[in-house]
Amino acid sequence: MSYPAIKGCEKVSERKTTDDDDEELEVIPAGKIKCFITGKLRKDTPEERIRQDVARSLVEEYGYEKSDIEVEFSVKMGRARKRADIVIFYEKKAHTQENAYIIIEVKTEKVKPSDRKEGINQLKTYVAACLNCSFALWVGNERLAFKIIKVKGKRDIEEISDIPKRGETTAPRYTKGTLVPAVELKQVFKRTHNYIYANQGLQKDKAFEELQKLIFIKVYDEQYSPRLQFYISDDEETSDLRERLTEVFKKVQSRYKYIFKGDEKIELNDTILRYIAKELQRFSLVETETDIKGEAYEEIVGPNLRGDRGEFFTARNVCKMTIGMLFSLFPEEKVTSPGALKLLDPAVGTGGFLIASVQKIKQLTEKRGFKYDRLRDLVREVSNTNLFGIDFNPFLVKVAQMNMVMHGDGSANIFQTNSLENPSNWRDDVKNAIKFEEFDIVVTNPPFGTQALIDNTDILDQYELTKIDAKSPRTSLPPEQLFIERCLDFLKPGGFLGIVLPDSILSNPGLTWIRKWILKKTYMIASVDLPGETFEPHTGTQTSILILKKKKTEQEKITEDYEAFMALPEKVGHDRRGNPLIKTTPDGKRILDTNNNPVLDDHLPIVTQKFEEWVRRKGMA
Repeated sequence: MSYPAIKGCEKVSERKTTDDDDEELEVIPAGKIKCFITGKLRKDTPEERIRQDVARSLVEEYGYEKSDIEVEFSVKMGRARKRADIVIFYEKKAHTQENAYIIIEVKTEKVKPSDRKEGINQLKTYVAACLNCSFALWVGNERLAFKIIKVKGKRDIEEISDIPKRGETTAPRYTKGTLVPAVELKQVFKRTHNYIYANQGLQKDKAFEELQKLIFIKVYDEQYSPRLQFYISDDEETSDLRERLTEVFKKVQSRYKYIFKGDEKIELNDTILRYIAKELQRFSLVETETDIKGEAYEEIVGPNLRGDRGEFFTARNVCKMTIGMLFSLFPEEKVTSPGALKLLDPAVGTGGFLIASVQKIKQLTEKRGFKYDRLRDLVREVSNTNLFGIDFNPFLVKVAQMNMVMHGDGSANIFQTNSLENPSNWRDDVKNAIKFEEFDIVVTNPPFGTQALIDNTDILDQYELTKIDAKSPRTSLPPEQLFIERCLDFLKPGGFLGIVLPDSILSNPGLTWIRKWILKKTYMIASVDLPGETFEPHTGTQTSILILKKKKTEQEKITEDYEAFMALPEKVGHDRRGNPLIKTTPDGKRILDTNNNPVLDDHLPIVTQKFEEWVRRKGMA
């Protein structure tokens, strides 16, 4: 067959900053960070970033006024003066040593409380010098709260569950009404995961599973318990906490039978269980913004991915762009209606594309005027009926299910099975939920590479691709090639496929046969040539995203010329080492958004915008 002539219509590279943008953005010099409390510029260091997270937490989670907080307050100790990281003063009192109420010392995550130079003993010296100080907080490898006590006439510290909120004088007893959305959840999840790993001798993946249980319990407790059970009081035994959480976990296991076997227990020892309860009890994970939860969750999932099957995160901006493009091909009402549009990721991994779908559904539903409980219920209903996933790796299935629970649900629709196998070999529950030619959208980032060649004849015999332009059937194929055909199997005629593929499929002269087959079976709607840094630092494979429309059988016989959308974004928000790539002005100053967060230099949102404009011009939705 001959190729159709496909014309590209868009090239996306750099977006110029406009005057309108300047109204919403702020610039700061490279190597500097804006202080959340004072607005002044400080040197950008790992410790400073943590200090700014803690400062923001004190204001947004605990309710303290910025005017009552000082960063690097000078404390007089005899003849010497040292600077305490953060001091909260008695409300509306002068910022003097006599008025210090809470002293906070912040270290990097590598520093332990027992460290001779930078550990808790350093905090004790500040407490001893501030005679009216009532509480203290130490944040580093752990997060520890203290009240000030007197022992034999000397001031000392005693560990408590948490520092008080503004207006209170004791560690809070948390109720549903006092929980707050998290602002520094990434650090919290990282600390708790590392605490389990370091203090109970569990492997990282096992430590992750134990933390997962507690996150499930926390979310379930917020959603369904009449009275909050996830809390720890200073005067109660850890056995009381364990008893409460065990009862909630039984309900979790009953509710999520497809995730938990039913005979699992909380295996953490008392010290760790109590510590994690202290860390998590003040937050409402349900009310925490989905982006914050997603980032925090990735922080602990990432180290547990070995990548031995090409299993890496699909970056959230790639997922968001792809889903934005695919959803723009359908009327908004169809996207936001339960059962109206079915979407499948047959190599779901950690659930990135499904999460992006939930977020887009929420955004569109919000635009229709739904809010609060009604919004949450509708998003859950749409997710439970419209979104599906499969993965071969049971660990990733559990990760994705948890991810969906945290973002709005759809978790029951994620199954552990091999997408490439003959469906007749699947379990009955998978067969009943996932069928060929039933999905409006299939979107995936399949595992790549020759190291994972598929040579099982029982699998290969199903696929047309083993025989196309071949004198004898091919005896092995890379998984990404088989995934193209399997994705089309799942799609309805006229449905859309979004797939991440290595550029070798699109350009290698030896793979002309597969390109011919793709253009016979589909219309190419869009091709986005991703920057080389997209999947760094995990893999340097050059990739593109294709948006394809599955042809009806009669259309496969027709060769016709048409126009496709093509984009060449140059930046993806991070460099080859995975470090954030911050947008800067021509003179090198970093640009901040309205929340004082650095703006990533990322062209993928522009691709989505341009594609949506193109779809509207073509009248395709």
